[in-house]
Amino acid sequence: MNTERESYSHLHVEAALCLWEAMCEANQRGWERDPENERRKKRLKPLTGNAAAFYETWRNVGAVAMRHMAIHLADDMLKTWDALTEAEQEELIPYDWEFAPAFLAIIQWDRWGTPVLPNTPREMAEAVLAFQRTTL
Repeated sequence: MNTERESYSHLHVEAALCLWEAMCEANQRGWERDPENERRKKRLKPLTGNAAAFYETWRNVGAVAMRHMAIHLADDMLKTWDALTEAEQEELIPYDWEFAPAFLAIIQWDRWGTPVLPNTPREMAEAVLAFQRTTL
């Protein structure tokens, strides 16, 4: 994955940072539930689905690779936001606490850090909205 560019827009940097915050929070949720973690919260069940795959990916590739993945995925996140109507965007505000975690939640991960996204930004937007609407 090549994340080298000469410059990034302010929006790209903001998207990457918002996504990185969501990734750190998702990783923490996994750690709190990890059966191999002696200090886990025993009342919490292990993660399943995309969340479990994300946590396994983080454990396999580490924080540096995941930080670079946030930079790489910021373009897709911006395109997904732009594919939403104004009314749909309103459902996902605030951007950093609603949209970014929902965007992250619908990504499928292989164990070595390769994200699998829907084909188009609109398909991604629809998946994000569907996820958000089921978690309310």
